[in-house]
Formats: sequence, C-alpha cells, structure tokens
Amino acid sequence: MSAELLKLLMEATVASSLAIVVVLLFRMPIRQLFGARVAYTLWALIPLALIAVFVPAREVVVKTVSQPVLVETAPVVMAVNTPAQTGDFSSDFLMLLWTLGIAACGFWFSRQQKTFVASLGVLNHRVEKIYSAENNVQGPSVIGVLQPRIVLPSDFDERYNSEEQRLVLAHELLHVARGDTRVNLVAAFLRCIFWFNPLLHWADGRFRFDQELSTDANVLSRFPAARKSYADAMLKTQMASIGLPIACHWQAHHPLKERILMLKKSAPRKLFRVLGFGLVAALCLGSAFAAWSTQPANIIVAPAEAGLLYEMSIDSKIDHIDQARIKLREAPRKPFAVSNGEGWSYEFVVAPMKPDYVELKGKVRFGGTLISEPVMMIPVGISSSIAVSTKDDGSMLILNLIVTEVRNGKSSPYANLYDPDEKRMGYHFSQGKNGKSSIISDSDLKASVPRVATDSEIATPAEMLPSDKFLSVALAGKNAGKKVIRVKVLVNAKGSMSGAQFLDKFEDKSQDVIGQAVNFLADEKYQAAIGKDGQPVASMLTVELYDDFKQRTVAADK
Repeated sequence: MSAELLKLLMEATVASSLAIVVVLLFRMPIRQLFGARVAYTLWALIPLALIAVFVPAREVVVKTVSQPVLVETAPVVMAVNTPAQTGDFSSDFLMLLWTLGIAACGFWFSRQQKTFVASLGVLNHRVEKIYSAENNVQGPSVIGVLQPRIVLPSDFDERYNSEEQRLVLAHELLHVARGDTRVNLVAAFLRCIFWFNPLLHWADGRFRFDQELSTDANVLSRFPAARKSYADAMLKTQMASIGLPIACHWQAHHPLKERILMLKKSAPRKLFRVLGFGLVAALCLGSAFAAWSTQPANIIVAPAEAGLLYEMSIDSKIDHIDQARIKLREAPRKPFAVSNGEGWSYEFVVAPMKPDYVELKGKVRFGGTLISEPVMMIPVGISSSIAVSTKDDGSMLILNLIVTEVRNGKSSPYANLYDPDEKRMGYHFSQGKNGKSSIISDSDLKASVPRVATDSEIATPAEMLPSDKFLSVALAGKNAGKKVIRVKVLVNAKGSMSGAQFLDKFEDKSQDVIGQAVNFLADEKYQAAIGKDGQPVASMLTVELYDDFKQRTVAADK
C-alpha cells in the first residue's frame, strides 16, 4: 500500500510540476494579449492536471496469436504473479516522512493565519460583511473561508477619500464574490500535500499576484475613469510583509510598481477576452488530457481469433499470506497460466457448459511437481475456491476466483449476492496432504454447519480473541467514520469460524469484497462458547466490521 501511494504521489508531483511550468511560460504572454482576467484562469490547469492523474488509465486490448495473459494494472505479458510486498521499510519510512511534512506545513500555515487574525484585535462590525479592525494598520484584507469577511484598517476613513474608499471596497467585495479565500485554501492544501516541491511554493506568489491583477482589472472595468484614484489608493495601502496562506491581502510580494503600470494599459476588447478564455480553456483541457494519456495503460492481451473471452479474477493466499490480485483473459478451451515466486504455479482451461456455467479444469504445481488436477463446474460471476496443500503439508495455496464472460469488450457483471431469486451457487474444491480431493457447494457447506446452541443452553458465550492487526484496523475504521457492517460469525466447538452471515450490506456488493471480509474474520482466533454441561458448543457471535468500499479493504471491530 505504501509503495502504491508513493507511486501515485510521484505521478501527481510530476503532473503538477509540468502544469506549473506551462502556466509560468504562458501567463505573461496571455496577460499582454488578452488581459489579467484571462491570465488568472490559466492557473486552473494545475488542479485539472492533478485530477487527470486520478482518472483511471485507458484500457488497451492487444490481439495476438501467442498465449495471452493479463496481469491487472501492469503493462506486462509475462505469466508472473509477484506476491504482495509486506514490511517494505523504505516505503513506510517515506510515507511517514511525507505525513510529518504535511503536518508541519499545515501547522506553519495555521500559525501564520492565526497570528495575523489575532493581531487584528477586536473586529467592529460596520455593515453586512465589512468590519473595522481595532489594531490593524495593514490592509485591507478578506479573511474567512465559509463566511468571508472584509477587514478594514482602523484608520480607513481617514486614510482614503470617498472615491478611494469606494474602489478599495469594490476590490475586496470582488474577492468575496469570487470566493478567492476558498481558492487560496485549495492552493494552501496543495502546498501541504506537495510540501517537498519548491516549485509549487515559488509559484504560489505568482498565483496570488495574478489573482490581485485580475481583481484590479475587474474593478477598473466597472470604474474605467478612476485609474488615478485607484493608483493613489494602492500607494496609501500599507502592505503586509508576509503572505497569508488563505486570506486575500495586499501583500508586499505583489510588486506594487507592476500593478500600477498595469493600470495605465487599456483593457482588451470583449472579443479578445472571449478568444483568450477559449484559448486558455483549450490549453487547460489539452494539457490535462495529455497528463492523463501519459499514464501507463491497462494492457489486455487477447487472441486475435477470440469472439468470446473468459476473464478470471483471482485473489490468492499462500500459507495464509495475501498475494496481489490478478486478472486473466483468454479464449474458451485455451489455458490461463500463472507462476508465483513462492514455488506455486497453476493453469486453468475454461469451457462453456450449460447457460451461465463453465467447466474449469486446472493443474496446480509446487516446485514443478504436479500436486492437483481440479475439475469443477462453476457459475459465471459467482465466487468459487480451490484449496491445495503439498504432500508434506508444508505449504498451502488458496484461490478465490470469479469467472466472467467478455463479449464485444464488455464484461458480464458479478452476481448480486443479495438477490433472493439467484439460484446459482459457488463450489469449493479442496485437496489435503493425503491427496484426496472433495468438492462441496455453498448449500452443502451450509448443511454441514454444526447445530448452534441457543442462548438458554449457553453458560459462557463465545468471544473473539482479537489480534493486534484486528484492533489496529478497527481503530482506523472508527477514526475514519466508516459504515458499520454487522456479521454473525458461527464459532464451532473447536473455537474456529465455520461460517458467517452478513446482517448489513456492504456499499460495494461484489463478491470479492465479501471474500475479503470472510478471510479477515477467518484469520482471527475465537474462544468457543461453553454449554450448561461444561462442554464447548457451537454458537453465534456478532462482530462489527467497517466498510471501506473505496479502497476495497475491510476494517473490523469486535
């Protein structure tokens, strides 16, 4: 997980940096040709480029006559499934460093903002959203995000004449109307996230300058004959020595000379502004599309002659350790093949049977030795499983798999587990160290569940013995405010989980999310209930999970 987040962070850093370079290259020419208002909109390119990074990459289908294998989200055609890396110290350390940097940057910005607001003293209400500061000799400024307020210097009435007051208030009211403090909050947020990127911090001053120039241009478009008075008001304004991260303030890093020189230039005609906005929109959308298109595509290798393809989604465990999820596509009756670095390898052939069912034939090997040859008839879109152990019981492979049909590039959906009319069921193949295999259906599995003792028959109820992982994930789920999912777990007399009944629905109803939840619970330890006769009995235990449907992970709590 840490490595994936770092990869995404680096992609976002590159995209935002390139967007900043484009903005810095074009902002001045666009300002000269089309005016400050058009130039200011060019900064929208940066959030658009970041959004483009998070949009799923395109899917490319490559047709070939060779044996095809798809490894999901990786542009690789080798049949290799790399196990998920755990305990990656370097990735975890960098994630910790990044998080600390975000916290430090946020604390610094918050301190700057609070120090400035505290220095204003008592704010005396004048009219509507306008206040006069008790101690402020700097300004004017706009503070507040949800409810922006204009704060005027204590000597506002003495410092500016009536026309200058009108122009200054028009300037600040425009900041409020456009929601510039909210825009500045987004800019501060990005600076916190990418605190390590000096280009973003340097560009922030240019962004705030363009924001002020745009505001100046808008005010002068309303009062075209007031250029001299507007310049006089600028000269009378005592500017802040530091830039405030969220407020709109006449700050010293806004070059006053350049702002006054801009007042002498005539405003571009409306036609030029419209053309300028169109050019900026095309540049922003084109650059964002370029950022998205440079992402590595999800490569799907499919045989050229295939009209119908089968897609197999596989979640696997080796010795109870989760492996990376993979997806494979192939034509009917042609083999899928996967090799795992832990010594396990397997291949499957899928052939159509009766409607909505397929025949699955497989070969499972460990270290090159054939261990099992499962043959199953399984439903399309419903989870089934294969569990195989080596002869010495030294290693175990568990595969949870779902087969779907792909016709004309469109996949058939997973079956809805909560549909009462769904009559199909999954099948589960198992083969232990003795070499004997068995196949059991969901209904047979349910029928084999032991009798559950009633509350009146239980002296001491069953309980979960939560692991450290369970407790830590539960705490994360609580803190994140995840939706609670209640599950009734059947704890048998041996203290193992024999089944689970979900009382609430997951936001994501797909089979693989349910499988994750079941696997999570099955990995925990339980204390069996004790009956009135002093003997352990099977009983039900209610457990709460926290649904994180976006990341497709499950947090849990006792």
